[in-house]
Amino acid sequence: MSTRKGGRPFRLGLAALLLLAAAAVAACFVPAATAYERAWRSAVPCTAETSRAGSDDCLRTVPAVIERVEKRPPKQNSRLSFEDGRQAVSAEAAGAFEAGDRVRLTVWRGEVMEVAGQRYVWHEHVTTGGSVAALAAGLALAAGLPLARLLLGRRRPDGEVPSVPRDGGVPSVLRDGGVPSVRPDGEVPSVLPYAGALAGTALWLLPLCYRHPTTPLATAQSRVWLALGVLATAALFTRARHTTRAHRPGTPQPAAAGEVFVRARFLEHTDYNPHGFGTHIVLGGDGPAVTPHAGPGRFAARPIPLERLTVGAVRRPRRTDDLVPGDWRVAELDDAGTPVRLAAAPDDLTRVLGALRQPA
Repeated sequence: MSTRKGGRPFRLGLAALLLLAAAAVAACFVPAATAYERAWRSAVPCTAETSRAGSDDCLRTVPAVIERVEKRPPKQNSRLSFEDGRQAVSAEAAGAFEAGDRVRLTVWRGEVMEVAGQRYVWHEHVTTGGSVAALAAGLALAAGLPLARLLLGRRRPDGEVPSVPRDGGVPSVLRDGGVPSVRPDGEVPSVLPYAGALAGTALWLLPLCYRHPTTPLATAQSRVWLALGVLATAALFTRARHTTRAHRPGTPQPAAAGEVFVRARFLEHTDYNPHGFGTHIVLGGDGPAVTPHAGPGRFAARPIPLERLTVGAVRRPRRTDDLVPGDWRVAELDDAGTPVRLAAAPDDLTRVLGALRQPA
């Protein structure tokens, strides 16, 4: 059991590290790819002087005849070989060429960059610095998902009281200010809010990296773009943290004025819940009490003895929790040595436990 629990954080951390390492490697190639792209775009046709100097940094156009076409599966590049033995060229659309075709080659730095025939013109794909930078940014953002999952699995709210120990001990007492987390044991909030924040960040970061791979602050437009993007990302992550945080009971919202009836019930027979008659708990006024109705008024209400109650864990319903809806939560309490379960919807349970912790 402990191995499995410890293995998941390790796998999440390892996945994040691998993605970050891949992003760092990709980022290292951004300057070289950018320089290569700029050199290709600025290349001009060779002149007589450059030809005599033997420079290969200009564009040479030479005639050639295709000697052989090696066709490969669709996901693999086919190859063209020429009669002059210049070199074989990887061509995505080699199916458009046939052996014996006369073509014109555009050669740059010793590489065939274009093959022009009567039926088709093939261009070598040049990896741009922007595409490499966007790839690096995308990998870094992808690393945020396992990191967020790891964070959510470890986060505890301020003042959270641990679950009931395996030996049956009681960790905290309500009247002394102990407050259990409303997040059930073993439940981890959804990572979707953080995934949405990462996706929102990608919407502005990837285009910025693509257009300005090495100089994101070079222009006023890019600076404004970056500033607004950072503000948007900060807002998205703040919202994600607020959405996924574990709230302490009694803090999400102030108690309403007057008496409030909350749908909640104790699952055991007690003096304040005889024969399980309670369907609601009334809050405010003369203190929390169990009632068999949704109000108004305290007819047949039974006061809850706060001085006797000790809180344990808050968890999901189990098969042994009779007639408890699956979207409810169950708080395990101790009533002067007798285990007692209190069931309610998560928000309602938050309010009830907040009221129960008030001094008797």
